[in-house]
Amino acid sequence: MAINNQTNVPTLYFNELGKDGNWVALKLVGSQSNRSAVGARVRLRAGDKTMTRQVEAGSGFSSQAMLPVHFGLGQNRAIDEVEITWPSGQVQNYNRDEWAAAFGINQLVRIVEEAR
Repeated sequence: MAINNQTNVPTLYFNELGKDGNWVALKLVGSQSNRSAVGARVRLRAGDKTMTRQVEAGSGFSSQAMLPVHFGLGQNRAIDEVEITWPSGQVQNYNRDEWAAAFGINQLVRIVEEAR
C-alpha cells in the first residue's frame, strides 16, 4: 500500500504475511443503478459469520477506496448466502448452491445487476 503524505515523501507498506485464509472480492456492475454500483450493500454469510460491506466512491480527504468489496472468509471453504441491495432498490440473492455453481471463493467475482 502506498500513502501519499501531502508535503512529505510517500510511505510504502508491504504485506509479508502468509496466505492462510480464504476470501472473495466482488466487483459490482450496475445496469439499472449507476455503473460503479456506488451505494450498493452486500451481506455475505459464511459459516457462523455474517459480514456487510458497502460500495463507496471515497471516504476520506484526497483518498479513494477500491470499488470491489472484499470479504475475509477465514477457514470457511464455502459461502452460504449473498444478498446484494443495489442503489436502484433491487435485491439480488445467491444461496450456497447457486454461489458455488456460478462463482466460488479465493477470487475476484464480477456481478452485473440483473435487468428487470
